[in-house]
Amino acid sequence: MRENLMNKKISKKWKAGILFFLLIGFLMSMTFIRLPYFAFKPGSVNELSRRIVVSEGRSFEPSGEFHFTTISQDSSINGWEFLEGTFKESVHLIDEDSILGTRNRDENQTFNFELMRVSKSTAVSVALSHLGLEPYKATGVGIASVGGPSEGILTTSDVIVAVNKKEVFTDQDLITEIRGHEPSEIIQLNVEKIDGSDPREISIELGSREDEPSVAFLGIAPQTRIEDNDDLPVQVLVNTGRIGGNSAGLALTLSVLDILTPGELTGGFQIATTGAIDLEGNVGPIGGVEQKTITARKAGMDLFLVPENSLEKAKKHAGEMKVAEVAHLDDALTVLTDLGGNGDSLELPKN
Repeated sequence: MRENLMNKKISKKWKAGILFFLLIGFLMSMTFIRLPYFAFKPGSVNELSRRIVVSEGRSFEPSGEFHFTTISQDSSINGWEFLEGTFKESVHLIDEDSILGTRNRDENQTFNFELMRVSKSTAVSVALSHLGLEPYKATGVGIASVGGPSEGILTTSDVIVAVNKKEVFTDQDLITEIRGHEPSEIIQLNVEKIDGSDPREISIELGSREDEPSVAFLGIAPQTRIEDNDDLPVQVLVNTGRIGGNSAGLALTLSVLDILTPGELTGGFQIATTGAIDLEGNVGPIGGVEQKTITARKAGMDLFLVPENSLEKAKKHAGEMKVAEVAHLDDALTVLTDLGGNGDSLELPKN
C-alpha cells in the first residue's frame, strides 16, 4: 500500500516535471521562432521644415508644420508578436512573400530608399510647377527602339536634337518634322549620345508606313529626353535620412510650397499627411493608414490628410483629430484654405 502511494507521488512529480519542461519549451519556441511575416505598427511623425534646404532663392519660416507619418516595420517576428498581430487591431501582419516578391530583404530596403528618392524629386517638381516654374526641360528626342530605315544607323543610345538644322526638343517636335517630308526623301539629323557627347550629323532615307504608304517613316520609337532645369530662381534639397517608401510625397510637396512662399499654408496648425504623389499632382494610395492615423493622433496633430478612399479606415482610429481625404494636390490646398491657410493664393515672392 505504502509502495503504491510512493509510486503515485513519483508519477505525479514526473508528470509535473514533464509539463514544466513542455511549458518552458513552448515559451522558448514562441520567443525564438522566426515566422515569415512582416508586422506593421504605429510609428512616428516627422516634421519637414527642418529637412528642406533652400540653396537658392528665399525661404520663409512657418509657424505651423507639415509632418509625414511612418509606421514601425518589424521584418522578423516571433510567436508572441504573431499573436499580438492576430488579436491587436493596431498591428497588421503581411506575409513576407507579398512584401518581398522576388527581392531579398537587403534588395527590398534598397528598393524602398529608391522609392523615397524618386518621391522627393517628384514632390519638389510638383511644388515648383504649382508655383509656375518648369523644373524640367525637354532637350531632344531619345530612342526607345530602332527599326526600318534607321536600323544600323541610329541606336537606343542616340538622341536626335535637330532635323535639317531645325532643333527638335520633344517627341512631338520630331513627329511633326518627319510628317513634313515624303517617303524616300533624304533628311539630315543632328545626333548625340544620351549624355551629350559625340555630336554628329547623319543622313537617312525615309521609308513609308505600311498602313499609310504616303506617310514618311523614320522607324524609331521616340521619347523626349528630360533634364533638370538648372536655370530656376529657386533650388530645393530634401533630406529624409534613412527613411524609405513613397508615402511622404504629399507632405513633401506641401512643405516645400509652405517654405518657398510667404504666409501660412498650415494656418498655424500641425498637419500630418500620408500619400504618394505623381507629377500631375495626383495623390496615390498607401498602406498602413490605420497605424499612421494612430501615430498622428497620439502625436497631437490637428489634421490628418489621407488619400482618397482611406477616410473610413482613418476615422476609425482618429478620435477627436480631424481627418480629410484628398485625391489631388488641389484638394489638399482647398482643405488647408478652409482651415485658415493661404492655399488659394500661393506665390513666390516678387523679389
